[in-house]
Amino acid sequence: MRCIKCGAVLTDPGYCSSCGTEIKIYERLIRLSNTYYNMGLEKAKARNLSGAMSDLRYSLELNKNHIQARNLLGLICFEVGDVVSALTEWIISKNLEPEKNIADEYINAIQANPARLETINQTIKKYNQSLLYCQQGSEDLAIIQLKKVLSLNPKLVKAHQLLALLYIRTEEYERAGRELRRALAIDRTDNLSLRYQAELEELTGKPAGRDRKPEKEKETKKPDIISYTSGNETIIMPAGYKENTGVNVILNIFIGLVVGVALMWFLAVPAKVQSVRGQTAEQIREYSDQLAARQAEVNELQSQLDALQGDPEAEEEAEAEAGDSYELLIDAYVSFQAQDLEGAAASLDQVDPEQLSDNARSIYNQIYGNVHADEIQALFDAGAAAYDAQNYEEAAASLQRVVDFDERYSDGYALYYLARSYENLGQNAEALDLFQRFAEGYPGTQRASYANGAIARLQPLVDQAQGEEQSGAADVQDQTQPDGQDGAAAQ
Repeated sequence: MRCIKCGAVLTDPGYCSSCGTEIKIYERLIRLSNTYYNMGLEKAKARNLSGAMSDLRYSLELNKNHIQARNLLGLICFEVGDVVSALTEWIISKNLEPEKNIADEYINAIQANPARLETINQTIKKYNQSLLYCQQGSEDLAIIQLKKVLSLNPKLVKAHQLLALLYIRTEEYERAGRELRRALAIDRTDNLSLRYQAELEELTGKPAGRDRKPEKEKETKKPDIISYTSGNETIIMPAGYKENTGVNVILNIFIGLVVGVALMWFLAVPAKVQSVRGQTAEQIREYSDQLAARQAEVNELQSQLDALQGDPEAEEEAEAEAGDSYELLIDAYVSFQAQDLEGAAASLDQVDPEQLSDNARSIYNQIYGNVHADEIQALFDAGAAAYDAQNYEEAAASLQRVVDFDERYSDGYALYYLARSYENLGQNAEALDLFQRFAEGYPGTQRASYANGAIARLQPLVDQAQGEEQSGAADVQDQTQPDGQDGAAAQ
């Protein structure tokens, strides 16, 4: 054993013979540090991670060279998603004890995977961006960023807690409770999560432990019975028992038949008639819909036939363009399957989607979404930033391209902010249509409540504008009618 002050070999168990430092106090500190390390280890095994971190940090304050405590603290930080703190503890541990230190394995496991390092970097950036959005008052954008953070690092307790706070602010209490439960599943005794959960229970009025219904007490009352002895046998029967005679049996059977026939007539027969009528009406509607669809297909095919017969060169050119689009789509699909994203993007950009069938169009959208996912995300981010800057024309232009590709992109946020951009631009008809689509697709949310209010505001304005257009058209027709009548009279 060496002296902690001068490093000399100790010969006297009480004092250092070289510098005179008292060793008993140092030994007490070492024992106390080991005690707190053991307490932290027991709490970590019970998933009391916050308590374990507190004990381990106190152990390191008493003895900074406690390698096992520092490595365990790094593991707990890694478990709650704080990878940066975990790496910090492991690097310090490696510097204190370079040889035979398990921290080397932990560090190498992370550094050997560049993709994982990039994911950690992106997680930190997105979490900081969500904090910035919260400071700016953009709760919706902060929720989107935190969802991305948790998709990359589901164990980041801080992200769960911040997302729960945002859900509480937007009055989405069920989602807030779900996030807090996820945080407590990682760290069962985290004081901040427990505090948020208590406040959530106070807001919702459903404190823990009061949802259980009291069990009903079982009745143990026995029915009254009568017992008597007949010969060598003891007869036990209910007090209200009466022996049925033959007349009573026949009468009961007759009454049962009458009641059964009455129930059949008043319940079963009307229900059966109503069911048959409903099935007949449904079949009539289906046949009408099929007939209308067939008629529409005939009209469309007839118009196409007339157009193609009128211009053979246009028909050949259209067929050639469609064939090229299908060939390019096949090339893009082959490149995508081979994970050649650049080749797939080059072929896909030359495809004309209007020339494709419905099935081919779905394949086109699937490949396009995977190849140009970054571009779509960039358009959405640009639209969101323009909306925050009140540049609604630029926001509408960017978000319209995102909605044209996928109306449900980012849980409908693109559709919602596009509708609000059109509303601020005064394009009421476009805004009304988008708000109606959002309210139908995402009912029951806070944004759906705003959308319903916007529909109530914009519907009268759109109806008034359409009425004015129809009135103007009627005035023009009235002005041209006398001339037509005079001409007919002259003829």
